[in-house]
Amino acid sequence: MDCFVFEAAGKHLGIEARYIYRIADEVRVAPVPLLPSCHVGIIYYRGDLFDVIDAGRLLGKEGRLSDKPSYVILMKWDQRKLGLIPERIVGITWVEDAKATDTVFTKDGLAIHMITPEKIWDTLSELPYGH
Repeated sequence: MDCFVFEAAGKHLGIEARYIYRIADEVRVAPVPLLPSCHVGIIYYRGDLFDVIDAGRLLGKEGRLSDKPSYVILMKWDQRKLGLIPERIVGITWVEDAKATDTVFTKDGLAIHMITPEKIWDTLSELPYGH
């Protein structure tokens, strides 16, 4: 399967490429109050509203993003939409194991921690809101 790879919190993360809708740049994220620190805000992109998440903070990395993210990875699946802000986009790579759910290795030996949009969504739903 094709795997979209990016870096966050010092890890290489991979999402099955079919979930990637677009890579947006030059977007303005509108902050939303009373959300967890990893939830940066929302964007309106080509007629769709996306929640935007700092992938590094979601994984526990401390620190603050720059005021304007370089790129936002926009994902669509089922009826959900989510944007992730990576530290760096690596690109697309082929992963042999189409059912990979944990760590896979590329032919170059790069360890990629596989994630799914559902797993991200579940993690977000467990966070405290309103603080």
